[in-house]
Amino acid sequence: MDTVRFNTKLTPEQRAQVFYKRNYEEDYRELRDTSRVVLRFFWWRAFDPFVIVRLENRLELQDSASTWKRYEEWFATYKEDISRLNHDCPVRKNGKCYGKPHPFIHRQGVQILPVNQTPALLAALDSMDFWNMRKEYPADAHTDGSNWTLQVYYKGKYREVTTNRERHPIKSVCLRLLKLSGYPVKPERIY
Repeated sequence: MDTVRFNTKLTPEQRAQVFYKRNYEEDYRELRDTSRVVLRFFWWRAFDPFVIVRLENRLELQDSASTWKRYEEWFATYKEDISRLNHDCPVRKNGKCYGKPHPFIHRQGVQILPVNQTPALLAALDSMDFWNMRKEYPADAHTDGSNWTLQVYYKGKYREVTTNRERHPIKSVCLRLLKLSGYPVKPERIY
């Protein structure tokens, strides 16, 4: 779906589809495989690159002899937007854009987690009553801070919660996701 060039205003659904396509991400609202587990954290910061962090499982893997093995592998990934290379307009002349937008380029990392061992992070979701949280928890006043969005697909259910508050339980889950993924961030860059 290439809606980036349309002159009409995009609907929220169209914007989401463009975002997922541009960042090579799945739309978890469309998943139907109840055995999959995925936690995805979108981190927008005022003065730092955009980051996507995922924790997910893979239930069946094919070995070198092309035999499917039934065991559960968990892995955590991070993807950082290299913003100096990512732009919508490759060539701008007299206020007009020419050329095809380049695909977004990311710096990435993957951590393989213990096999057949469900990450303790999933228990934290139940303890904070994640499935009954509101969709958004905005800060009282606007600040040049960061926006934290956690999406979870677990046991066939999907939920998304966003906050830009200084303190919120979602942030503790997201910080644990950052640590699991091995994303290299200095403490002073977490805001």
